[in-house]
Amino acid sequence: MNRATISLVGATVLVILGAISLEEAYAAIDLNTITLLLAMMILNVNLRLAGFFRLVSGWLVRRARTPRLLLALLILSSGILSALFLNDTVVLMFTPLVLETTAALRRNPVPYLIGLVTSANIGSAATIVGNPQNMLIGMSSRIHFVTFTAYLAPVALAGLVVTWLCLQWVYRNEFSSGPFPTVVELPTR
Repeated sequence: MNRATISLVGATVLVILGAISLEEAYAAIDLNTITLLLAMMILNVNLRLAGFFRLVSGWLVRRARTPRLLLALLILSSGILSALFLNDTVVLMFTPLVLETTAALRRNPVPYLIGLVTSANIGSAATIVGNPQNMLIGMSSRIHFVTFTAYLAPVALAGLVVTWLCLQWVYRNEFSSGPFPTVVELPTR
């Protein structure tokens, strides 16, 4: 069973056993958060179908001339997109593109994939809409979007820089080489 099923079964058992009333169970559902999540998922799907994530990936490949710059651009774009859209979607859309890009450039995909997932997680902390936990915090505390972002965006940006530095240190052999021999264009689908 997945987490959603376990949660639903657990809530049902609590109501059946009388630990909470049906009214309390309904009151615990935050429709504002669910609506925001649904809207973000719909937006993400439409962006994917429109080719937005492939466009961003193509931009990365055209601009990256060295492994360090590719990693920096990947971390920055993943962090920024994850602050604006759900981080899980950014990772799901970018993973195949990172694998295609690193294969075409004959690079080790591991540091780039680690950079992708860590920067998506870090970047999602910058705004209320970056991840479901932030949505819950924002809705329940009524923190204004701009206030939330003003406090957490600098922290997220610092985290992205630390991620870039750590990956360069841990995978120094990957990032010690010079420029890529050629710029690779990703196939359109």
